[in-house]
Amino acid sequence: MVKLGILLALLFIVAMYKIYRDYEGDKKKFALDTALLLFLLFATGFSKYARVYLPLFVAHLILVLFAWGYFYLYLFGRVRNIISIFAPLLSIIAFFILGYFSSQT
Repeated sequence: MVKLGILLALLFIVAMYKIYRDYEGDKKKFALDTALLLFLLFATGFSKYARVYLPLFVAHLILVLFAWGYFYLYLFGRVRNIISIFAPLLSIIAFFILGYFSSQT
């Protein structure tokens, strides 16, 4: 768990440095980039709850890794579409749906 914390701290510092360096007075882009970063931190932190359902946990980890990679591609100007960054939402929604139906039995 400590290794994950160190990795998240490193990813956060690199992203915030890049966001701050490219700021240039565009408050809307700064707010969007910061919100995307905070969402990714939330989605990564949600992984500890998804461990209950192992296949969903593996899918969530794959989607989180994909989203972090896509976020950095977006941050460094390689892609313009941000919808793929929200991929971990699929596994989070599936977690709550699966939990709802599991508790009904």
